[in-house]
Amino acid sequence: MTHRNINREMDELEPGHNLVPVQQQRAMVATGYEMAGSPDDNGDDEIDLRELWTVIKRRKGTIALIFLLVSLLALLFTLMQTPLYRASVTLEINTDDKRVLDYDVEANGAPRPTDSKDFYQTQYELLQSRNLADRVISKLKLEPRLKGEELVKPFYADSLNEIKGWLSQITPSNVSAKTTTDIGERPVSELFLENVTVSPIKNSRIVTVHYDDADPAMAATIANSLADNYINMNLERRADSTTYARKFLEEQLVQTKSKLEESENKLVQYAKDKSIYNTDDKQNLVGQKLQELSAALTEAEKDRIAAESQYKQSMGSKSQDRVQSSMVIQQLKASKAKLQTDYQDKLKIYKPDYPLMQQLQSQINELDAQINSESSLERSTAQTTLKSDYMAAKQKEDQLRAEVDKYKAELLTTQDKSIGYNTLQREVETNRQLYEGLLQRVKEVNVAGLANTNNVSIVDPAIVPFEVEKPNLKLNLALGVVLGLFLGTVAAFLLEFLDDRIKSIDDLERVLPVPILGIAPSMGKGSRQKQQNYALLTVEKPTSAVAEAFRSLRTNLMFATRAGAPRVLNVTSTDASEGKSSTSINLATAFAQAGKSVLLIDADLRKPSLHKHFKLDNSKGLTHYLVGQETLKGITQTSFIPEVYVITSGPLSPNPVELLSSERLVELVAFADSPQCEFDIIILDSPPILGLADALVIGNRTHATLLVAAWNESRKRPLQAAFNRLRQARTNIIGVVMTKAKGNAGGDSYYNYDYYYSYGERKTLKNAA
Repeated sequence: MTHRNINREMDELEPGHNLVPVQQQRAMVATGYEMAGSPDDNGDDEIDLRELWTVIKRRKGTIALIFLLVSLLALLFTLMQTPLYRASVTLEINTDDKRVLDYDVEANGAPRPTDSKDFYQTQYELLQSRNLADRVISKLKLEPRLKGEELVKPFYADSLNEIKGWLSQITPSNVSAKTTTDIGERPVSELFLENVTVSPIKNSRIVTVHYDDADPAMAATIANSLADNYINMNLERRADSTTYARKFLEEQLVQTKSKLEESENKLVQYAKDKSIYNTDDKQNLVGQKLQELSAALTEAEKDRIAAESQYKQSMGSKSQDRVQSSMVIQQLKASKAKLQTDYQDKLKIYKPDYPLMQQLQSQINELDAQINSESSLERSTAQTTLKSDYMAAKQKEDQLRAEVDKYKAELLTTQDKSIGYNTLQREVETNRQLYEGLLQRVKEVNVAGLANTNNVSIVDPAIVPFEVEKPNLKLNLALGVVLGLFLGTVAAFLLEFLDDRIKSIDDLERVLPVPILGIAPSMGKGSRQKQQNYALLTVEKPTSAVAEAFRSLRTNLMFATRAGAPRVLNVTSTDASEGKSSTSINLATAFAQAGKSVLLIDADLRKPSLHKHFKLDNSKGLTHYLVGQETLKGITQTSFIPEVYVITSGPLSPNPVELLSSERLVELVAFADSPQCEFDIIILDSPPILGLADALVIGNRTHATLLVAAWNESRKRPLQAAFNRLRQARTNIIGVVMTKAKGNAGGDSYYNYDYYYSYGERKTLKNAA
């Protein structure tokens, strides 16, 4: 065996390997990865239609299964139903029926409807009333038919009975009994109305009534009977309302007549008791007399006031007017004036002492005395006359006032007597008017009862249907298809949501903030021996997709750091059976095919497997080196793969963690960095991470760690937990590789490519063709 000494400068990895190197940080930033658990960018809030389509394709089996089940159930449900035929009768319903008389009685005894919407809604409810249903059931004797005693069997009845019998075996007996009991206790009218459908035609007075039955001829018969009974019920309701109205009016008429007679008797008896005769004429006479006396009293008051005023004036100086108006005094004053004139004329000739002048003066004085005497007499006479007129006017006023008071008292007495009389008379008039109105209404109702008309008519009677109305096979199958696809899609996305497994590199990118260095395809289903040969595919079938995948992984590892591939690489996984051992072997083979010398160490001291793949002796191995019993050269074995050397695990140890934590493992890593190291790369196949501390110890000691995740097996939360544990152990996680990939595991990313592009002459010629 020839070893080559390789001296590499590990400028990015420090001897202790306790810190995450700058190389990895740069790689994480360059690839745009974030730390696990940190919020992504706004891309998570967007709907990726391609991802949804990927989920549908991945879960197409579930969708197809649910689709077939629901479609089959829809078909069985449709076939298990009894076919029903629908017969339809068309009716015309008028709100204002043609009346023979203006005073016809309404069908319900109420005024003519004004709201057509309420009216038609009422008619629709009447068409679905239990009363109408009972009339039809009784007339056609449908009770046994509705209870299931008489059924029309379809052509596939025998097959349905077998299916129902099979279903009854898997159905609890108590449930079936309870259902039968509930149906038996239901009223027959409800069973009948379940088959009745009322369909009014919009913006018209036409309404179509449907009835569904297994017998088409019976469906038509029942529909026509339903229309006929509805019309008859409408006429009967109108006739019943007329009869009721006439009976009610006759009873009221008898009562009103009795009240009228009773009120008239009370009026007559009251007039006798109060001695009231022709109350209205007497009341008018007294009122007229009182009115005349009131007018006369008013005039007498005026006369008395005028006489009193004149009398009081005669007592004062103003009575001089009456004296001066006396004829005697006027004559005496005229004679006096004449003598005074004569005296003045003669005074021009004679002196006052002249006997003639004295005689004239004596005559003038005598006339003055007469005038004074006559004035005094006239004044006394005038006062006496005015006083007499005043007293006469006052007496007349007093007499008239006494008469007015008398007639007022008489009028009040008459009014008191007529209060009860008028009350009784009004009662008599009211009862008489009510009696006459009821008598007229009874006559009108009697005439209207002989001229009843109907506002409902049959436009088109029901005919025997020829097509099955229910069940609608096409519609039910279409609904089953749609529902099946919907439920299947919902179930697929629900399972996808509940499924925590890694199914694409997109899932890995979202879970782990490290680069994805490769995707190793699966070999498909096969024997255990075939699965074991998967680890040797790179050497046995170098042109296979698996070999090309690991060569791609090798290339990515060579560019993982500026110094190239890490000298000491730890390969681990989250859990067992995720392909870490196969990855280690195939990766070692790929490096060896590139001319590298590879040392492959089985560091899984709990469940080793490298000696089985290479068929090597495991009597001594890594455990002997860790306890100091052997050197590296003493435990290194040559494999059948050129340039690949293997150190098996050796005998199992009860305390593998203590062995791996010893300084011997640090010396092994230090040896890889030394010039004496003959290997280009050392790969350690470590145990799983979760539940064990072995991989954490190894990862902390080695240069880099490659995490393995199996497609459709590794779960997101455990994988994230394993990654966090490695970070806590200060492990340099250089990347992740997906194993056992199938189909579209690469998703829509650049990792999903064809590894068979350039191999094989036959494929090349085929592609060229």
